[in-house]
Amino acid sequence: MNTSTQQLVNKALDAHGGIQNAIKFQTLKLHANIGGAVWAVKGHENALADVEFTGSLTEQKASWKNLFQSGYTSSFEAGKVALFDEKGALIEELENPKESFKGHTVETPWTKAQLVYFSSYATWNYATAPFNFLVPGTEINQLEDWNEKGAILQRLEVIYPDGFATHSKRQIFYFDADGLLKRHDYWPEVLGGSSAVQIIENHKNFDGIVTGTKRNIYVLNDTDNSYSTDLVLVSIDILNVSFE
Repeated sequence: MNTSTQQLVNKALDAHGGIQNAIKFQTLKLHANIGGAVWAVKGHENALADVEFTGSLTEQKASWKNLFQSGYTSSFEAGKVALFDEKGALIEELENPKESFKGHTVETPWTKAQLVYFSSYATWNYATAPFNFLVPGTEINQLEDWNEKGAILQRLEVIYPDGFATHSKRQIFYFDADGLLKRHDYWPEVLGGSSAVQIIENHKNFDGIVTGTKRNIYVLNDTDNSYSTDLVLVSIDILNVSFE
């Protein structure tokens, strides 16, 4: 990583609370309302309408509470997911969940366990960026600046290691003049490699860590790097975050 790239990484980390603050915590918890068009397409409308997420900050492990219906819970790690009812009885589980999405397109319905996998790894990644840039084996390159509706954003291309549960190995992150993450491009393999862009707003400070609390995901036009806001694939409204 060259000096300029390292400086931008450091700027982004500092803007979101800094490494020294982040390493004090082991766990994050967030309360969110998650909507958008994709859930109905997948056969699970309103599955994440009022949910609580708990994620480890030291490894890819997480759980949901109240997904699908009140009292349901889930467990997630990269190689296995499970869904439980309000009494803790197993409803569904899935080993090697990523493999189950082979051949999928945007329209392919999901099982409940597949939704647990997608929503868990995606939320874990969103909530831990840019700190997850420090995952061992991750490659980071600085790209040319991007003009986003008159605002100049600095860009980092991040290539995650094999075995890391995320949308796609290659992703692009956009930072404003203050180092805050404003945009995030990726190509979800579980959706057949379709193109997506996440727009991140309303950054707030929780326990010294800064994160965007309003996030909308749209279809990305790869030909000119633009997007239309007509269709919201996923909307994420984060109501509260805490760290332990």
